[in-house]
Amino acid sequence: MVDLHIHSSHSIDSKSKIKDIVTVAKMKGLKYIGITDHYETRKGKLLYGFDFDRFFEDVEKNYDPEIELLKGIEWGWDCTTEIPDFDGFDYVSLSIHRRDTPKDLVEKCYEEYYQRMKECVERADFDVLAHFDFIRRLVPDNPPIPVHMRDLIVDILKVIKERDATVEVNTKSFAMYGEPHPEYWIIEKMSKMNIPVTIGSDAHNLENVGRDVQKALKLIKSAGYSEIVVFKNRRKSFLKI
Repeated sequence: MVDLHIHSSHSIDSKSKIKDIVTVAKMKGLKYIGITDHYETRKGKLLYGFDFDRFFEDVEKNYDPEIELLKGIEWGWDCTTEIPDFDGFDYVSLSIHRRDTPKDLVEKCYEEYYQRMKECVERADFDVLAHFDFIRRLVPDNPPIPVHMRDLIVDILKVIKERDATVEVNTKSFAMYGEPHPEYWIIEKMSKMNIPVTIGSDAHNLENVGRDVQKALKLIKSAGYSEIVVFKNRRKSFLKI
């Protein structure tokens, strides 16, 4: 099993020690885990981040022969800052977290969000697009993407395909509204387009490490996938599922 989206105490919003994450992940039968702490650049500034060297040292210190511990980063970007140097990481997960439109204007929020996403995936230096429809977390009742916006979503997927990037199936939203990020029709579309996928729990505490990754695995297989992606030194490798 794979979980490539886990936050440690190097993130502003987690207290989980990497050594404890490794212990819990092994107990849950995970074979590949990635620590992806927050590095958020927004409106031309670094909003919050972490010390890369200390992070690398912490990961190396907690090497365990029974599990593959990967050095990831969750880079929150809104296309307004220079692209950072991510040398030393195994993979970069791109996240779009910014919302400017009032949350009650749902369709306008979605349009703003996906237009920004399209620009970001065209320009960013990244390996994985995290929680594709994260905007659902930020509006009332978490509605799905309006049907009339599906062409824009497909345009974004075409860029991802051209960039040879991977899309994360994020399991956190199962507990929020019963579906993963992204919606199932998007996963099916990605499968038809041969866009690679990986899985991440988006865990910010030890309890949620690996949560619902088996559920996501079944969903991915039902959409037609037979492999998922892991990374090393920013190169993909594929695991049979």
